[in-house]
Amino acid sequence: MRNPFSIIFANWTWKLVALGLAIIVFTAVRRTISYRQTLTLTVEAESVEGDQALTGFEPGVVSVTFRGSESAIRKLALSGTEVPRVRIKLRKPQNNSSTMQVKLTRSNVICDSGLRVVSIEPNLIEASFDTSDTRQLEVSEPIVSGAPHNASVIVEVDPKVVEITGSRMLLDELEAAQTQLATALLDVSGRSEGFHTILKVLPPDSRGGWTLKPDTVRANVRFVREDIEQTFKKVPVRVFQSAKGIHYAAESETVEVTVQGARRDLLAIDPSSIFVMVGDNENITSNDAQRLECEPLVVLPCTNRVNRVEVQPPRVWLTPVAKDTLL
Repeated sequence: MRNPFSIIFANWTWKLVALGLAIIVFTAVRRTISYRQTLTLTVEAESVEGDQALTGFEPGVVSVTFRGSESAIRKLALSGTEVPRVRIKLRKPQNNSSTMQVKLTRSNVICDSGLRVVSIEPNLIEASFDTSDTRQLEVSEPIVSGAPHNASVIVEVDPKVVEITGSRMLLDELEAAQTQLATALLDVSGRSEGFHTILKVLPPDSRGGWTLKPDTVRANVRFVREDIEQTFKKVPVRVFQSAKGIHYAAESETVEVTVQGARRDLLAIDPSSIFVMVGDNENITSNDAQRLECEPLVVLPCTNRVNRVEVQPPRVWLTPVAKDTLL
């Protein structure tokens, strides 16, 4: 009969190597999933059917500890990442009771698949109920992000009023405070033309299992260009000499120019590139043989568009001078 110990110690070198590799793999895997993070999360609930409505939980927040890989735990701290949620589907309270105890389990935590729920503290909460009622609340104007800096955004929502069902007591509070229902953020980045979109209407708070009808609104978005005025002082006057043989010099070396247009175009104007021109042409008035009253012509860079231009003074006087005195 073969010695059983010989089987155990046979090829002991390879068995020792395999054991060492198994330990290394086990340690590496354990390290990759052993990171922990505890978050404080608000308890949410779906609406309760029947004539009872949820008013809230006590406590309303719980501490949930997660375990996962280093990347999964780090992701919790990144902005824009969807935060885990604690959500309960409630049944109707027995005998129309005003309170009901609810036990939280891992299945109540909605989180990334790379996270595992380790603990929930406390895991037993008390839900409070009140008589259900339905009211109508107005929808507020959406908060806009990414608006062009040279245009204002005008948003109209349809419908402007929605029905909200929940606790009568909480609805009384909302009406007393003249609460308006907010919508999801309206992002207009990269837009300059009007458009339509659908926005989700948000519950007023997390205390109750609110029901909204409808729970979305149509947002009609249009852009209105914002014009500004900008004044440039000491704009040089340049004289356009005619071919009549008489040479002139401007009595005012500079003028003041005010332009109106889109903010983006006006702020891009280089003040040193602006000048006005006057000269002996059809746009002048001769009051005597010596002086000419001219309407200045403002010259702007061709890349800058404006709506209106004003010059002060609006007329520039030219005086005849000897040719050898001109610069």
